Amino acid sequence: MQDSSVDEIKSKLSIEDVVGGYLQLQRAGRNLKACCPFHNEKSPSFIVSPERQTWHCFGCGEGGDIFSFVMKIEGVEFIDSLKLLAEKAGVQLQKTEYRGVSEKGVLLEIVDLSKRFYRECLKIKGGKKAYEYLEGRGISGEIITKFELGFAPDSWHLLSEYLIKKGFKEKDILLAGMAVKNEKGKVYDRFRGRIMFPINNISGQTIGFSSRVMPGGDESSAKYINTPETPIYNKGRVLYGLDKSKIPIRQKDQCIMVEGNVDVIASFQAGVENVTATSGTALTEEQLRIIKRYTNNIVFSFDMDAAGVKASGRGIDMALAEGMNVSVIRVPGDKDPADCVKSDPELWRSAAEKTIKVMDFYFESVFDKYDKGDIEGKKKIAQELLTMIARISNRIEQSFYLQKLSSEIGIEENVLEEVLRETNKRQKTGGTERKKTEASPVKVSREFKLQESLLGLVIASPEKFSILFGELDQILEDEIFLNIYNEIKGYYKQKGSLTKEDLEQIRKKIADKDSCPKGSINPGFVFDAAVFSIESHLDEEGFDLSKEAEKCVSSLKEIFIKRGLRDTELRIKKAEKENDGALLEKLFKEQSRLMDELGTIGF
Repeated sequence: MQDSSVDEIKSKLSIEDVVGGYLQLQRAGRNLKACCPFHNEKSPSFIVSPERQTWHCFGCGEGGDIFSFVMKIEGVEFIDSLKLLAEKAGVQLQKTEYRGVSEKGVLLEIVDLSKRFYRECLKIKGGKKAYEYLEGRGISGEIITKFELGFAPDSWHLLSEYLIKKGFKEKDILLAGMAVKNEKGKVYDRFRGRIMFPINNISGQTIGFSSRVMPGGDESSAKYINTPETPIYNKGRVLYGLDKSKIPIRQKDQCIMVEGNVDVIASFQAGVENVTATSGTALTEEQLRIIKRYTNNIVFSFDMDAAGVKASGRGIDMALAEGMNVSVIRVPGDKDPADCVKSDPELWRSAAEKTIKVMDFYFESVFDKYDKGDIEGKKKIAQELLTMIARISNRIEQSFYLQKLSSEIGIEENVLEEVLRETNKRQKTGGTERKKTEASPVKVSREFKLQESLLGLVIASPEKFSILFGELDQILEDEIFLNIYNEIKGYYKQKGSLTKEDLEQIRKKIADKDSCPKGSINPGFVFDAAVFSIESHLDEEGFDLSKEAEKCVSSLKEIFIKRGLRDTELRIKKAEKENDGALLEKLFKEQSRLMDELGTIGF
């Protein structure tokens, strides 16, 4: 049943649409490309093939289909990616295909059912006060519905009992963060007497909650309480409202960062939808990398007082280090977006359009603090601004602001450059160097890349198979390439030709998980990578398959012969030490043969 569901989902969803929901894809011939979301890179090495419905990253080596992509980017198991994509495709899954197979799947169901429970509670008599509070903040019923806001009744056990009646186990309710166990072992609801803000992942699945105590309620514990870290909720990896704002962010090519949930909701209320916020944490590098999937332009909205600037400082520093274009919004009257929208929505809309580059903002702020007319003022201005300029990763932009600082304070640029170099050194040795990303790029040899290209040429041009690639049995030394080649050769010998349909059958066969040893690279990924390595060149003017194959074969032969020469030289030295004349004569002949063979290789 599961296989038929997978095939149905694949028939209804294109890989371009699925991956394009997470990344900014650019056309690259017959394929699409983007910067990989799984490791940090500046040049796109992530390739999507609409023709084969597969993806592959040449930087970190990851690859697969729509299911493997969703599993990787959402951090879920296959069964959860199946449910997520089934919902997107409008495919009805049987409960046996999903429920109870995955722990994360069960937790997602618990959280989703809790959200529905809270939404219903907002409509009944007990939730009237919460609804009135939201309306009083200028939030319409339409926006309340859009963000699925709810109300947790002031009861110790109401939700837990409801979930248990629905068939969920107490341990799973606790694991999902919806309940708490006290020192005596009694379980009670985590959220009580609070307005509930569902937190969704990028696909729109609810994974946790932020909650606000009711106005006039007991704030002795905390005004806001969030879901704790769970197997499905990591506050450093999620951005509030991004599931709804990712398309507006991409369309606007700009992301506005605000402080909290209500600010996001109010901004939507005012019609400014390219907005998001962190969920109970300072902005993280991982959240910035998520934003970079949609835009390289980030705008911070914060209070103009010193505390507001300082609170956003680390996020700004990280965004500058990521090479993002950073700006700020200044709202008149030092209001936050929610208060601004409540008093005058047009004021927020106008402010969102009048952004100022963050370095220009810092220049204005610093020059307002110090007198550039005296030497002490110049020193303090230079100290503060050079610290900020040092965090700009783009050298051209860095040079621009260095020149601007030099002109403003009347200090020679070469002097400031020297101070800047010292500032850079201090920042690097002071523990501010970037952390390694989750997935490191795979370092592959030239020999590996050449074999990959040759296999790609075989797959791209099966009709020329027998003419171009007769020597591949000796050339393809890497076992995984040789095995794929032998599969192709077996089909060719049997049929006398190869079609695209044949190649697709071969790919399915070699990618069969049951035939792939645990812990090894899936040959299906290698197959895709080989195709991608050639496919981007096929539309180039003057690209000749035959000549490209000859170059690959010649280069590989050169590598193998030179390797043989190095090995022979080492053996000669050893034979000389051992005074083995007979072996030396044999080795000198082998050396001569290899030199002659090297001379015959044409380029």
